[in-house]
Amino acid sequence: MRRFYTLAGILSLSEEEKELIRQQALEGDPVACYKLAEIHLHLHDCGDYVSTAQELLHKASDGGVADADATIAIMMFRGEIEPFDPVAAAKRLEKAINNRSDRGIAFHLRNLLYGMYGYEQNIDLVKQTLEEILSQGEDPYWCALMGDLLTAEGKIVESQQWYEKAVAGGENSAYADLAVARGINDDYSFRDYEAYNGTLMEGNDAMDPMCMYYFVLDKIESYYNIDPEDTQARDEYREMIIDALEQNIGWCNPMSMELLGDIYREGKIDIPVDPVKAWGNYVKGSEFMQTSCFEKMYDMLHTNEIQLGRMSNEEAMDFCMINGARLHNARLLVATVEAYRHGRLTRFAREIEMFHIPAYDAIEDDEPLDEDEDIDDDGRFDAWA
Repeated sequence: MRRFYTLAGILSLSEEEKELIRQQALEGDPVACYKLAEIHLHLHDCGDYVSTAQELLHKASDGGVADADATIAIMMFRGEIEPFDPVAAAKRLEKAINNRSDRGIAFHLRNLLYGMYGYEQNIDLVKQTLEEILSQGEDPYWCALMGDLLTAEGKIVESQQWYEKAVAGGENSAYADLAVARGINDDYSFRDYEAYNGTLMEGNDAMDPMCMYYFVLDKIESYYNIDPEDTQARDEYREMIIDALEQNIGWCNPMSMELLGDIYREGKIDIPVDPVKAWGNYVKGSEFMQTSCFEKMYDMLHTNEIQLGRMSNEEAMDFCMINGARLHNARLLVATVEAYRHGRLTRFAREIEMFHIPAYDAIEDDEPLDEDEDIDDDGRFDAWA
């Protein structure tokens, strides 16, 4: 089942394997329904992939597949399922965890590790839980998460041993992290560029899109080392970068969609600025819930870098704001609440009143206090928990 948790795992499926899963799902097999839903969500390979996946996930859940409940919860947290309700999402996630869904447990631990989706960061609890899990055997899936924990603590070099175990056990999505651990010091300076680059190449061969993304980032930086007078060399290098990005976009990597948008928006690597192409790539990334794409779309609309035909810029900005707020983008959360208080986004009134305004108030409470202001530790609850 874990092969279906990540984009790298799904990209490794053959067409024959995917066709067999489709047939089994049509026959009502709950495990196949779960697998097919994940394929749709990761690859967006059918028209209405969200509703199609949702229907399959509910069939899988009814058939006792705990991972299906975890994925439904993740979609609810991200706002892909209406109405937006993180309290209901937390209950669905709890059901998945109680039924021992690895997908659910890992999502919960990552939220605690990074303080995502309204969770308060608790690295100590993540460490304790992972140590308990790994004491029962060094499962590659959990080894990768232990590597993430150490990286979050700034122990990049130490994380290498865990990513090595993960990759050796077939966890291909750990290749990009392994490249960093092999090549980068704890202060993020390079210690072994050849090991870094070589591991990225291994990851590319294993269909890990993050390796291609890191590879392209490195090549963009290297582009500016080419003699500006050597236009042929720059042209060939630029073509290689764009081809690699487009390949990774074909692999459904949203960070590459955003990066190509940045290239066209900012005119990087001597490509003419093209707001339309930038916008198109940000839209692609937003469809994969890439939070920063919503923010960049909002900025383009706000500065009139783009003018839309089908809807007004204001309507599109509302769309970006509410999605950004759901994904905990601080700027778009603030913009959402302030726009609502000025009479916009009224169709999301219940959601904004229940979830976004308390989160907005919490941001204000986190601002530094004046020296003469008393500290008021009122035990405020987390509106997103």
